[in-house]
Amino acid sequence: MFKNKNGASQTVNLNPRIGKGFVIGVIIAILALIILRHCFYTQDIGEAIVQKNWDGKILGSTSEPGLHLKAPWVSKVSYDTRNNLINFYGDADYRYDGGAANGPDVTINDKSGASADIDIQVVYSLDPSAAEQLYADYGTQTNYTQSYLSNDVRSVTREVSGKYDTITMLTDRSQFTKAVQEALANKWEADGLHVEQVSVQDVRYPETITSKYAEAQSAEIAKQQALNEQETAKVQAETKKIDAQGEADANAILDSSLTEKVLKQHYYDTLKYIGGKGNLVVVPEDSQPIINTTPATPAAE
Repeated sequence: MFKNKNGASQTVNLNPRIGKGFVIGVIIAILALIILRHCFYTQDIGEAIVQKNWDGKILGSTSEPGLHLKAPWVSKVSYDTRNNLINFYGDADYRYDGGAANGPDVTINDKSGASADIDIQVVYSLDPSAAEQLYADYGTQTNYTQSYLSNDVRSVTREVSGKYDTITMLTDRSQFTKAVQEALANKWEADGLHVEQVSVQDVRYPETITSKYAEAQSAEIAKQQALNEQETAKVQAETKKIDAQGEADANAILDSSLTEKVLKQHYYDTLKYIGGKGNLVVVPEDSQPIINTTPATPAAE
């Protein structure tokens, strides 16, 4: 019904066939959209999709990016296979999102019995082939991260720290970090997880422990300095001893070579040298002059 140009109401009767065809077309279009939406899905890079039947049965999974076909009654569960970060630090609040997790620092007791708070980060990735089994065991990836992975990071960190004393934890953090990474890699291998990197950001002991460590370090430095000074003095003493021995050996050799005969010969050679210069040489009364000290008379021309 509409109004004509004179303002009077007028009813228009449409062709019933045209009306039914329009309605059928709209219904078909809606059904097509529903089918397209529920029978196809797109998958991103770094994603694994688990296909689940209406009765909860797992029908398979896909890991290739692109467009995939499924039955309308099949639902999909996504798992992130990119690198994910589990980060425990400071007084952070617990938060879980897919394969990522955040939370407060980990409190440990080392081999020496001392307590410390540790900031630790774990970067890992999921093998797409493991998605089906993880869904069967834990459901969503967030639930898996919260119920299993975050607890593993904490428990392994505490377990490994019990093998290292306080000094090692303070001075050789890399050794502890490597041990944690190896322990997690061995534990997660069966679940299809790859540990990419473990980073221990900080190890915080109480001030009473760190101050004692600083005092011990100062004492060790002083001790080492004293040992170095002793070693230097020892070397200097050895050097003086060697020099003195060399001088003594030289004197001994000289003394042994200066026999009475040699000394007399040196004496005579000296007198001869002095007399040869026209000098007057006076010898003791009881000596026998064997050297002519009188200058030679010039020959007559």
